[in-house]
Amino acid sequence: MKFDMPTYIKQTIGALTKAGFEAYVVGGAVRDLLLGKEPKDYDVATNARPDEIKVVAKQNGFEIISELGQNFGVIMLKIGKNSVEVAAFRNETYGADAHRPAEVWYCDTLEEDLGRRDFTINAMAIDYNGGIIDYFDGRGDLQNKILKTVGNAEKRFEEDALRMFRACRFIGQLGFAYDEKIALAIKRNLPKVEGLSLERVRTELNKLVCSPYAEKGMALLVASGLAGENCRYRANKTEQMVPILPELMHLVGVKQNTAYHQYDVWNHTLAALSNSDRSLEVGWAIILHDLAKGCQGIRGINADGEPTDFGHDVQGAKMTSAILKRLHFSTPTVQKITWLVKNHMRFGNNIDAKDETTLRWVRQTAREGIFRLTKEMAEAFKQLVAVCIADLSATTAHEQEVISAQMYGKKLIVMAYAMPVHTTDLNVSGKELREIITRQEDLAEIMQLLLLRVQDGELPNEEAALKSAVLSWHERSRHKKINKKQESF
Repeated sequence: MKFDMPTYIKQTIGALTKAGFEAYVVGGAVRDLLLGKEPKDYDVATNARPDEIKVVAKQNGFEIISELGQNFGVIMLKIGKNSVEVAAFRNETYGADAHRPAEVWYCDTLEEDLGRRDFTINAMAIDYNGGIIDYFDGRGDLQNKILKTVGNAEKRFEEDALRMFRACRFIGQLGFAYDEKIALAIKRNLPKVEGLSLERVRTELNKLVCSPYAEKGMALLVASGLAGENCRYRANKTEQMVPILPELMHLVGVKQNTAYHQYDVWNHTLAALSNSDRSLEVGWAIILHDLAKGCQGIRGINADGEPTDFGHDVQGAKMTSAILKRLHFSTPTVQKITWLVKNHMRFGNNIDAKDETTLRWVRQTAREGIFRLTKEMAEAFKQLVAVCIADLSATTAHEQEVISAQMYGKKLIVMAYAMPVHTTDLNVSGKELREIITRQEDLAEIMQLLLLRVQDGELPNEEAALKSAVLSWHERSRHKKINKKQESF
C-alpha cells in the first residue's frame, strides 16, 4: 500500500535524501494513515545530525524556527505556511525521572530509533515513495486491533511511566483490546507513577475522557490500579503528592437497585460513558456522576431489600468539586462539571413535570448567579441533557423512556435559551433606553426590573414590548412628580 504525503513533507524528506541522508515519516502519522485518518501532524526522522539538518534546511530555503529541542536532536522547520519537526535517529536511557530520559544519544539506523518507542502501532515509518517500514509488526497489530508494546512491556513502562496512561488513552482512542502483558506490566510498575507530574497525567486523562471508546480506556485505568496512584505537583518551589482518581476504585462491585439497574455502579458508569458526546465536561460529569453511591451516609436499603442512594447527587457534587480542584482544573471547568453532577437527578425527576415546574427550574438557575449569560446557561443545560440521556441509556429504561427524556431535554434547552440571565440578554440596551430614562440610577433599576419581569413571563423579551414598558413607567413617574408639585402649592 502506498501513501501520498503533503508536499511540504515530501520536500523535507526529498531535501535530506538528496543530500545523502535517510529520512522517513515516523510515529503517529503512519498509524493514522494506515487507519485511513488524516494525521494532525507529521514528524520526520533522519540519520542526519542536527547541524547537518540545519545545513540542508538553509540550502533549500527552509526556515529554522526552533532549536529548543536540539539537545534531543530535534529541529523545527517551517516550509511555506507549514511546520515540521525533524529529529535525528536517537536512543535513550532512563534514570530516576519517571518520564524524561536521563541520557540521549544519536544512533545510525531507523530500526534502533523505532525500537525505543512505546507501542508497535507507533513504531512504523514511511519512506519518500510512501512505502511502509515495519520492524515490529505494528501493521499486523493495527489489523488485529490490539495494543502491544515494542519489546518487553515491563521495560517500556519502567523507562517511562507516562506510557501506562498512554496505553489507556490509545485504547480509548482506537477501541483496541490490549495484550495481557500490558495489564500485568502496569501493575508491576505502579510505584513509578509517583515520579510523573500532575500536568502530564491530567493531559492524558483529558484525552482519554474525550476519546471515542473512553469507557475501554477508563476500565483499564481502574482495573490496573492506575487510578488509585499518586502523582506529583510542584508549585512555589514546593512539591506535593496528589491522588489521581482513587474514588473510582470503590465503585467497582457496588450493587444497585435491580429494578432500575442491570450493572454495578462502576459498570453502569462505563456503560453511560460509552454514550457520551465525547466532550470534556460531559465526559468528566458522567465519570463522576455516581461517585457518592455506596458511601456511608448515602447508602441505604429500602423495604424490598434493594440498595438506595438518596442524596448521592448533592454529595457527589461536593466530591467532584474536591477532586477537580485537587487535579488543578480551571475554576470554570470545576464549576460546570460540579453543576452537571449536582443536577443529573433533577433532570430525571422533572421529565413528567408540568412546563411550569421546568420553567421554574430554569428561572431559578438564571437567578442563582452561576452563569453570566443566557448562552452560557443554555449550553450547560444542553450538556446536562447529554449527561442524563447517557445515564438513562445505561439503566433498565425502555426505549420509549429514553425517547421521552430526549423530548423533555429538547424542551428544557429551548426554555433555557429563552431565559435571560443578565440585563445584556434583554433585546433592548441601556444605550437605547437613555433616550427615555436620563438618570443613570433610574436606568440601572429599570434594566433590573425588566429582567425580572421577562424572567417571570410578564413581559416578552422583545424590543417594542420592553420600550413600551419603560415608557409606561416613565409616564407614571412623571405624573407622580407633577402631583407632588401641585400638592406643595
